[in-house]
Amino acid sequence: MVAACVGLAVVSAIGIQKTYGATNKAPKLPPLPVCAFSFGSQYAPSAGEKVPYTLSFAICKSVKLTLVEVRPAAVKKVEVVKKPKPTRWVHGGPVWVEKVSWRTYFTRTLRLRFAKGLQTGQKVKQKFIFRAPGYRPDVEVVTQTVYNP
Repeated sequence: MVAACVGLAVVSAIGIQKTYGATNKAPKLPPLPVCAFSFGSQYAPSAGEKVPYTLSFAICKSVKLTLVEVRPAAVKKVEVVKKPKPTRWVHGGPVWVEKVSWRTYFTRTLRLRFAKGLQTGQKVKQKFIFRAPGYRPDVEVVTQTVYNP
């Protein structure tokens, strides 16, 4: 009789197990609403040259935005030409943290200095990470082809 009660207790305990950690029941964050994004220059990247670029973007909601530029190895230096200056620099790339309104179209002017060892036809990937509380981060990737005259 005692053995039957113990067996019954084990079976009922297995039925009420709970799982903790990353499960499918975790809340899914909505994506950050980036309405427009542009990163370009009238010049192609060239080995050892400083090339001016314009970064433009718009967010569809008013949020406290963190914008991080991930500097690739092919870019030796990033300079911010005009205001607003970055809040901080992380691994050689600028980081802006600011409250943005959904009505504003933001523009940043950057000057990138490329490495001297780049070959014609080589691809350079620039990454921009947009983060805001309550939203999934958005990563924008721009691929450029090096041209050496």
